[in-house]
Amino acid sequence: MTPHLTVGQELMRFAQSMLLGLPAGLLLDLFRTLRALLPHHALTVFLEDALYTFSLCLLLQCFVWMYADTALRWQYACGELLGLSVYMLTAGRLWGHFLLQIRRLRQYIGRMLTVHTEKNAEQKKISEST
Repeated sequence: MTPHLTVGQELMRFAQSMLLGLPAGLLLDLFRTLRALLPHHALTVFLEDALYTFSLCLLLQCFVWMYADTALRWQYACGELLGLSVYMLTAGRLWGHFLLQIRRLRQYIGRMLTVHTEKNAEQKKISEST
């Protein structure tokens, strides 16, 4: 049986569920950072996305168990997604720009190492042929 709550209590729980967007966004940024720093296979990306989705559901379920008298209501899930959206449009956006710069630096270093390796290989071939 679902307990009857006042409007103030419902608004408070909705605001609390919006705060769930913060850890959800931090977890998403963790996965984004891993993808920016390490090469990923398509299967790894799929598994990370599945783990992230499972984590969001678990986070919402834990919220319901602890703060919402075990009554899952649609507004709690909407609040979590709204909080995640606000996070992604503010701090997540800044972190995304930072990750883009890191990715560009990584690509630049990779190109520099590749160019020097190719030049050394060409010089070796020339020295061996003469």
